[in-house]
Amino acid sequence: MLDLILRRLENTIIAVTFLFITLLAFANVIARYVFHASFSFTSELLINLAVLLTMVGAAAATRLGTHPSFSLLRDSSRGALHKIVVVLVCAGMLVFFLILMWLGFETAMKQLESGRLTPALQMPQWIFSMGLPLGALLGVIRTIQVAVIELRGGEAFKGEEAEALEVAEAVQAETEALEDAQRQRVTPTDTHTTPQEGGRS
Repeated sequence: MLDLILRRLENTIIAVTFLFITLLAFANVIARYVFHASFSFTSELLINLAVLLTMVGAAAATRLGTHPSFSLLRDSSRGALHKIVVVLVCAGMLVFFLILMWLGFETAMKQLESGRLTPALQMPQWIFSMGLPLGALLGVIRTIQVAVIELRGGEAFKGEEAEALEVAEAVQAETEALEDAQRQRVTPTDTHTTPQEGGRS
């Protein structure tokens, strides 16, 4: 249940943020080359949205296993060596995300205390800066999740595409099994026997 909620949260943030970045950049290009003017607020919005997209995307990449993580050594190792590699990789990622979360939260709190505003939009800067610790927190959760699944002998690095293919293969196998069962089923045929008439004397 938690995995499903986090997955939907990550996918929603990534999709909405990328959509806003695309629309803002497109509007800025149109304004610059058609109206010979540019929106002053787009640059700061694009930068802050890019930070949020990068951090949440990093958490999603952790879930999908697309980070460089000595995959050759991890995939080729077995037994205790495999667990050691998984622990080392996840520990390094966990330390990285924890440092980012701490520094990002500390920066946001300093901005909140000082009342710092963005130059163009005049919005509290800490609201945009919270994207860094939020993405890092998602990364911490995903790293712990990956480590637990891998150490239990499961396969953590599995994307949604692979899961969809597995579901499709399972449905196809079930359909083929039903078709085979229908072909092998013998439908009873009614045979009507007429009594033989006795010999005429």
